[in-house]
Amino acid sequence: MFTLSASFVLCCLAVTAFGFPENQIVGGKDAPVGKFPYQVSLRKSGSHFCGGSILDARTILTAAHCVQGLTNLNSVTVHAGTNQLSQQGQSYGVSKVVAHRGFSSITLVNDVALILVNKNIEFNNLVQPIKLATGSKTYEGASCVLSGWGTTRLGGSPPNNLQYINLLIETQSKCKQAHSRVQASHICTYTKVGEGACHGDSGGPLVVNGVQVGIVSFGQPCAVGKPDVYTRVSSFVSWIDSQKAYLLTEQPGEAIYIV
Repeated sequence: MFTLSASFVLCCLAVTAFGFPENQIVGGKDAPVGKFPYQVSLRKSGSHFCGGSILDARTILTAAHCVQGLTNLNSVTVHAGTNQLSQQGQSYGVSKVVAHRGFSSITLVNDVALILVNKNIEFNNLVQPIKLATGSKTYEGASCVLSGWGTTRLGGSPPNNLQYINLLIETQSKCKQAHSRVQASHICTYTKVGEGACHGDSGGPLVVNGVQVGIVSFGQPCAVGKPDVYTRVSSFVSWIDSQKAYLLTEQPGEAIYIV
């Protein structure tokens, strides 16, 4: 799905960004209709490749590695208001994408991007924006919920129905023991073996009490007993706010704008 550097492929043999076109959360269950109105499916030529969340009427939050290598935005669509990949739901084209200039496919830091859709999103009981975490709260030990269309096992097939699972926020120290590249701008989850994110969940939202605290980034696939790692949303709120303004003031284009 994406053009990957040789160094990125090598680094991902042990630790993998969850953005490859193997599409379900491991250990999850079907999401009730309307439970996650902020969840979107990003599709390329009709096929799901990553998740995302609705920030406002024009902006989608996702992971930088999800948009890496995209050159033809006409092939990408954003789908809201449906739990099923077999349904279009509300479908939107993409005018522009902006990814963090500090994103590294080696260290997987600054793994955050925004998508500007081509028209205003229509809000209703199935389609709503999500609030973002701010401040210095770590959320360690907090209950959280992950939703997405990632595979139910490594190498599995994509589910049609949106999945969700309740997890716990792992301590930063234990997460660093499992993944040496973890930094303060990451947040992690771990509950038990057989539960967690997998390929196709990338870019999707991790939520605590109705507030998005993380963006699915990387881990050791899938649900093998090590924490999954997410971009910590509160570390990028100022970046998100500034880039939302940028997206709305610049002219739409066909290429990704990395800033």
